[in-house]
Amino acid sequence: MDSYRTKNLRILSHIIAGYMLLALIWWGVLLKEQNDANYETQIALLEERALHRNINLDEDIALVTRHYRRQEKMILGEGLFFVIALIIGIWFINRGYTREIDIIRQKRNFLLAITHELKSPLASIGLILETFQKRHLQRQQQTKLIDHGLKETSRLSDLIDNLLLSARLEKSYQVNLVPVNIHDLLDGVITDISHRFEGLKFIRKFTDKDLVGNFDRIGLHSTFYNLIENAAKYSVAGGRVIVETSQIKDDLIIDIIDEGPGVPDDEKKKIFDQFYRSGQEDTRDTHGTGIGLFIVKKMMEFHQGKVELFDNDPKGCIFRITLPKAIT
Repeated sequence: MDSYRTKNLRILSHIIAGYMLLALIWWGVLLKEQNDANYETQIALLEERALHRNINLDEDIALVTRHYRRQEKMILGEGLFFVIALIIGIWFINRGYTREIDIIRQKRNFLLAITHELKSPLASIGLILETFQKRHLQRQQQTKLIDHGLKETSRLSDLIDNLLLSARLEKSYQVNLVPVNIHDLLDGVITDISHRFEGLKFIRKFTDKDLVGNFDRIGLHSTFYNLIENAAKYSVAGGRVIVETSQIKDDLIIDIIDEGPGVPDDEKKKIFDQFYRSGQEDTRDTHGTGIGLFIVKKMMEFHQGKVELFDNDPKGCIFRITLPKAIT
C-alpha cells in the first residue's frame, strides 16, 4: 500500500513538473512572438516615414534592430535561467522527498522490528514460566528450559542495551578510555555468541602480537558483538564465522568474515544508517533492528578508526575494523 501511494505521488509530482515546464516554454514562445511583432511594426513605421519624407532612417532602423536583438537574447536568457532553476528545484524537491520517504520507511521497519524483537523473547520467557507453573518437570527438562530462558533474557538485555546506547551516541555518550586487550575482548564475545549459534563454526585467527591499547571497553564490546552476531545471523547452518586480527604499523586490524549471502553493492553505504535494514520487515527472516551497524560506525568515529565492508570470496562479507593504537 505504501509503495503504491509513493508511486502515485511520484507520478503526480512529475505531471506537475511537466506542466510547469510546458507553461514556461509557452511563456517564452509568446514573449518571442510579441517581440517579433513589435519589431516588425516599428520597422514598418520607420520605412513608411522614410518613404513619405524621402529621408534616410538607416541609423534608426539599426537602433531598433539592436534593441530587438537585446530583447531576444534577454528572453532566451531568462527562459534558460528559469528552466535550469526549475530543474534544479525539482531535483532538490525530489531528493528531499525521496529521503523523507526512506526515513519514514526505515522508522516503520524499525518499529516493526523492535516490536518483534521485544515480543519474541518475552513470549518465550512467558511460555517457560507457564510450563513450570502447570507441569511437573524432570531435572533435565528444567535445566533445558532454564538455559533457554536465560538465553532469551540475555538477548532481551542486549537489545535494550543497544537501544539505550544508540540513543546516547548522538547526544550524551562519553568515551571512557582504559587499557583493553583486543584478543581477550573478542574471546569473550565469540564465546557468548557461539552458545546461541551452536550450528556454526567460530574460527579465531589471532596474530601472535598482543593487541593492547587505550579504548572504550563498552563501545568496543558493542562493536564486536554487533558485527560477530550479524555474521552469525546471516550464515547458513554448518557455516563458518572467522575472526582475524593483525597489526599494520600502529593500526590494529580486526576482520569479521562470514559466508552468508553478502550485501548488494547499492546497499553497502546505506547499511550503516540508523534504522536501515535491507528488504521489507514483514517478509524478513533474520532478527535485528537496524541500529547495530549504526552503533559500529559511531564507535569507530569516537575511536578515530574506521569500519569497511568488502565482499568475501566466493560469498559472504568481510567487515574490517581499523583502530589506531593511540587516540588523541
